[in-house]
Amino acid sequence: MLHIDKISAKLILRYFCLSIILLAISCHSNTVDYPSKHYLAISKRDTAYLKITKRENYFYGQYIVKYGNSAKDSGEIRGNILGDTLLGDYFYMPNSGGVKKRKPFALLQKGKTLKLGSGAVMSFMDIPYYAPDVSINYDSTNFVFNEIEQPYF
Repeated sequence: MLHIDKISAKLILRYFCLSIILLAISCHSNTVDYPSKHYLAISKRDTAYLKITKRENYFYGQYIVKYGNSAKDSGEIRGNILGDTLLGDYFYMPNSGGVKKRKPFALLQKGKTLKLGSGAVMSFMDIPYYAPDVSINYDSTNFVFNEIEQPYF
């Protein structure tokens, strides 16, 4: 009977060691640190701040717009990167209060600058998006973002 207990103890010890090794291996992650970039755009009395983190084919971050000295919209952006275009959504809480809103969001990258796009917005099941048959306009934009070193807000 003692012999069986030694075998059971050795088996339990082996499984315990194996599980510790597997746990150590699984906890070792090879995550890549994707740095965020900060951008600032000023148009007349309005100021917009953008913090973007780009991954392989998508982006996410924060977008804040201050309208003069009175109102401010702030929220999160996320979407896909298609060549030099960042196309996604802006989820924000308007300064006037109410419920969280969503609207399409587009940026065109030219070197170290980003141009905010505008276009015809359609909606399906209360989800707004840019109309696929109408081009997004980046020429008559209010905001052209320049990269800055430190966070602005």
